[in-house]
Amino acid sequence: MDMLAMLEVENFPTSHGISQYNGIKTFRNSYQNVWNKFVAQSTTERDLFLNESFPSGFQWASSSESFKIEGGWVEDGKGETIWDRFGHDGLAFENQTADLACDSYHKVDYDVYLLRGLHVNTYQFSISWARIFPSGHRGSQSEKAVHYYDKLINALIESDIQPVVTLYHWDLPQALQNYGGWTNASIVEAFKDYADFCFSRFGDRVKTWNTFSSPWVVSHAGYGTGEHPPGVKDYVVASYQVTHNMLKSHAEAFHVYNDKYRKTQGGKIGIALNSDWAEPMDPSTPEDIAAADRYLQFMLGWFAHPIFVNGDYPAILKTQIEQKRNECPLSDPARLPVFTTEESQRIRGTADFLGLNHYTSRLVNNSVGGCTPGPQGVGDFQAHVDPSWSSTASDWIYSIPWGLRRLLNYISAEYLNVTKVPIHITGNGMPTEYSGDTLNDTNRIEYMKSYINEALKAILLDGVDVQRFTVQSLMDGFEGKQGYSQRYGLHHVNFEEADRPRTPKQSAYFYSEVIKQNGFGSLKGDVLKGAQMQLTRQPTALPSSEVPSKSKVVWEKFSHQSNFQRKVYHYGTFPQGFNWGVSSSAYQIEGGWNADGKGPSFWDTFTQKPGNANGDVACDSYHRLDEDFYMLRALRVKSYRFSLSWSRIFPDGRRTSLNQKGVDYYNRLINGLLVYNITPMVTLYHWDLPQALQDLGGWDNVEMIHIFNDFCDFCFATFGNRVTFWMTFNQPHTIAWSGYGLGQIPPNVKNPGIAPYRVAHNLIKAHAKAYHTYDEKYRKSQGGLVSIALNADWIEPKDVHVPREVVAADRALQFQLGWFAHPIFKNGDYPDAMKWQVGNKSELQGLTETRLPSFTEEEKSFIKGTADVFCVNHYTTKIVSHATLRLAPQSYEYDRDLSEAEESDSPTTAISNQRAAAWGLRRLLNWIKEEYGDPEIYITENGVATDSKTTWDDSARVFYYKTYVDEALKGALT
Repeated sequence: MDMLAMLEVENFPTSHGISQYNGIKTFRNSYQNVWNKFVAQSTTERDLFLNESFPSGFQWASSSESFKIEGGWVEDGKGETIWDRFGHDGLAFENQTADLACDSYHKVDYDVYLLRGLHVNTYQFSISWARIFPSGHRGSQSEKAVHYYDKLINALIESDIQPVVTLYHWDLPQALQNYGGWTNASIVEAFKDYADFCFSRFGDRVKTWNTFSSPWVVSHAGYGTGEHPPGVKDYVVASYQVTHNMLKSHAEAFHVYNDKYRKTQGGKIGIALNSDWAEPMDPSTPEDIAAADRYLQFMLGWFAHPIFVNGDYPAILKTQIEQKRNECPLSDPARLPVFTTEESQRIRGTADFLGLNHYTSRLVNNSVGGCTPGPQGVGDFQAHVDPSWSSTASDWIYSIPWGLRRLLNYISAEYLNVTKVPIHITGNGMPTEYSGDTLNDTNRIEYMKSYINEALKAILLDGVDVQRFTVQSLMDGFEGKQGYSQRYGLHHVNFEEADRPRTPKQSAYFYSEVIKQNGFGSLKGDVLKGAQMQLTRQPTALPSSEVPSKSKVVWEKFSHQSNFQRKVYHYGTFPQGFNWGVSSSAYQIEGGWNADGKGPSFWDTFTQKPGNANGDVACDSYHRLDEDFYMLRALRVKSYRFSLSWSRIFPDGRRTSLNQKGVDYYNRLINGLLVYNITPMVTLYHWDLPQALQDLGGWDNVEMIHIFNDFCDFCFATFGNRVTFWMTFNQPHTIAWSGYGLGQIPPNVKNPGIAPYRVAHNLIKAHAKAYHTYDEKYRKSQGGLVSIALNADWIEPKDVHVPREVVAADRALQFQLGWFAHPIFKNGDYPDAMKWQVGNKSELQGLTETRLPSFTEEEKSFIKGTADVFCVNHYTTKIVSHATLRLAPQSYEYDRDLSEAEESDSPTTAISNQRAAAWGLRRLLNWIKEEYGDPEIYITENGVATDSKTTWDDSARVFYYKTYVDEALKGALT
């Protein structure tokens, strides 16, 4: 039986271990029908997970509320709200206030950045009435406040996020409360005028409006129990009068929109009502079933029935109140206002959708409420929780996800049979404690996963029209009476710091994954488990390459492709477990060039000369790890490749100068990555040699082989229990040629005919020694990988049909990639094509021996096979033709006997001679496969530079990544 059919079966045993139910022969209503539908489910069948997707176009949202996050409580003329007064009177947890809160009033860009990281397509937020109209009336309008909401709305739209605006979420201007607030009938006109202004000012961009959010809480806690501001304790009169006025206010706002704005703006307007699900305490007792129905009518029906059914309160609510008035002549427990016929007509049907805020459920039994005011006394019911239900940091929220599905079915049957409008889940979430493990909120993940899945069941299995799911909240905030002691956010906010930094929690990335998959249909395994890298060993000892190599079959394989065929886009997915990562290097991002005892690198020496840009601060990552973690998590990468600054760990390059603070920094970085399930991939040397070692000759000094090995040994011993992927060098070709041949980068040596070969020789031997150190001392206990990150362009012959051009292209690859890969991945020696070319040139130059150093047989044996996987950095493609180049001056460039040209049919980039020729990547991957025995390949760098004027709108980079990633996909699949 498939999942859908299994979940639709009706004849199941009862839930929550209560006695068997055999049918209740009493009244039939919406509650009874829904109860009958689900009563027979067993616990297993009730909780069965539905691995399916939501309908196409489903809206995923997160939310916030103005008084909880904005701060700026008196800024730019904002008026005082009842929550400001509540906090300043010391009524919140530990006398906390919302004066600064998350400081969102000053952090629009930051908040929208969080939303982009989540990949939500909708953001629901509320407007502060007192910020727009400080006195509550139009005459006090604050234009600066309007600009704040304009900025927020515009930023959302620019990020392709739909704004959903709630006009009122509990924060009444204190000036209006001074006249009775929601108990004063004049507030209806004030709210109407406020709504009118918001529609006129923001409605050209805002297409979804909630008039109120959880108005029951306002009536119940604000004017009934007095737990919330304004702190009125009057469940006999005030609470019912407040509901009466809010319903009329809602209706007036709806008609204003309908009459003045709908035609031109084309938006929707509704109301977000909160409701628990009510389950009968004893399913076999008709009285408890009826009591559960009353519970819902007194909470949800109090507002929904007038709007969605007939313009008046539910019959059962009116009957109960009338009955209590008859039973209690001396202590009237409730006075329900009456709508006139005209008012009922004006209220009925005033919603384009029904918004639902739902967090928990209750077990309800029938009781005799007597003459006690309040819903339980007047309604003759008692609410309970099952001790087995999962609790949260809130004493009223328990995780009972299956209640949501039942509630959605009930709403559909009770309110939407006549008024055919969709349901928007406008709020769902749970709080965690403010202390403890603030980021690893696994309880919230389980809560979200289960509740979202129950909404999915209601849609797919029951046919309920749910169009949006909103997770509360985007970030931690001021939670009213609880202050900052309870945290609902997907993002943690550090309220101890003045700038209120936000950090994503694990739940943010879980939700992002649900959004990405539009539910659960495509999820493979546990999305929170970080990158599980398959660490395999590559067999060694391959024969020497021929001249040209047998890998020339790659040119033959692709030579038939037309320009269109090689650029055609392939739509598909990478194999399961594919590793997505990003990279950086120490000297480019860390800054802190002399912080905490770091020694100078030769990049510091080079860049601190007059006229050069320096990396003294760079991205300041040495001091801003948390922000780097946030970006990595926002990207949802599985791995992060970074390099160690040798001179931060050993300031003078040697172990005797050990700087523990530098070690501590990398420990924090590595540990932080692992906490977030991101695999650290560590490069031991990325071009930033300690200046003290360059003073000894740098990589042109053979002693560097042993010095580097000692540095590697220390790193393996110190970090290797957590780092399982090492790269000894990044682009040794660049070190040898650009650093010691052309002199373009430090150490700026210009000796193109000799130094590059000597340096490369030392780098290869240093790599091999480090590899064997790991192999002999650490591999057994640590189980990691060691490799080297080599750079390679793809080389395309100018004419693939001319053999000499193909030989030239193959020679170009051997001189660039084979220079290092051939000794390491094949036979421990340089490619024959390279040895012949340099040897012949040297002889013609009158030298007695080749300028290319040679390895002894022992060294060859030591070098070959010293990489566990093949790591390649790739950026561009070059067109090559054969050329007979000059003998003088001696140069690695002239030794190759070829000429290079740009691939002129591809887009240019900010770097000269580096075209975005994506199709070359697929061919390079095929060449590596053929040449080096089909190794496991990691593309360890790929990217493109843009000009300095390009900031966030880097469309050229987007195109580059899209095409290069697609070529990698083609390579992986073919």
